[in-house]
Amino acid sequence: MGNSCKKSQNPKIPDDVNDGLETLEEYRSRWRSVRVIYFTMFLMSLGFSIILTGIWPYLNKLDPKAGKEFMGLIVAANPLGQMIFSPLFGWWSNRIGSIRLPLLCSLALFTFASGLYSSLEMRPDHVKYWMLISRFLIGVSSANIAVCRSYLSAATRLSERTKAVSMVSLAQVLGFIVGPGLQTAVTPLGNDGYSFLRGSIVFNMYTACGWINVLMSIGNFIMFLPGLFEEHKIAAREIMIKQGKSSERETWKAIKPDYVSAWTLIVAFFVLVFNFVLLETLGTSLTMDQFAWSNHEALYYMGILMSVGAIVALATFVAINPLCKVFPEHYVLIWGGFSLMVLGRVLYIPWGDGPP
Repeated sequence: MGNSCKKSQNPKIPDDVNDGLETLEEYRSRWRSVRVIYFTMFLMSLGFSIILTGIWPYLNKLDPKAGKEFMGLIVAANPLGQMIFSPLFGWWSNRIGSIRLPLLCSLALFTFASGLYSSLEMRPDHVKYWMLISRFLIGVSSANIAVCRSYLSAATRLSERTKAVSMVSLAQVLGFIVGPGLQTAVTPLGNDGYSFLRGSIVFNMYTACGWINVLMSIGNFIMFLPGLFEEHKIAAREIMIKQGKSSERETWKAIKPDYVSAWTLIVAFFVLVFNFVLLETLGTSLTMDQFAWSNHEALYYMGILMSVGAIVALATFVAINPLCKVFPEHYVLIWGGFSLMVLGRVLYIPWGDGPP
């Protein structure tokens, strides 16, 4: 009886994926690497969202003459850098057959750019352009998202992929939740905050978020070092066995991509991100104009509003996996995603002739 209990408690590969493709240790190592990817996606989302509500008051403090038009350029710099360099990071990763070096370089750049953003309190000449550069570099570093998603597809089996993609999306949403929440949490530091190293480092309600990014990215960098992160690309081997091919290269050559579906999803993702960035970027300056909020109030209340919205999105992502087991995935995308987004935008349209 005792022996049977011990046997039942011995760890083993789940039965649904226990087909001899990998050992228990390889299975564990593979999922450790996937969880590191989750954290990386969380950090990249955090790096984008953590300063969204603070860009306008921070810029207005550093350079009151910059204007909202230039703020739009600063916000656009991040996705522009990501758009330009995502294909390059993907090509680089494919070229060397590994994601480690591209991710280490991108995280090092993310650390530098976040530190640069938080060092703008030193008031260098043309400070608004330095802010623009820092946000562009953060966008360049965020191009590693393409590499992360690619690895996620390669490191998961077909039966695991929907769950893994949902979890990585959940990690991104958590980044959008934690970011504004952290901005709200550091608001009590005020405009002046604390100075260290004879004023070289200023820790206030605008710069604290950047320094938090620096610390977290250093931790993320360490996670990808040799000995801690090991790549496991099991998807090709799984397909190779199912199709009876003799090599992974032969397997990939036999696969014919569905370009129509791929581009449809790319455009859909563009629409989603466009809507998110547009509304969240204008939110702080819009509420300051409409409600006469101070910088402190705008950061505090917008952080709360964005966090509440992200919590709703979090619940939605948690529901994706069970919903996709009941309904076809494209129905979930259309009726559970885009239809609600369209309805939300319709409700933004002013109704009637009275003031809001």
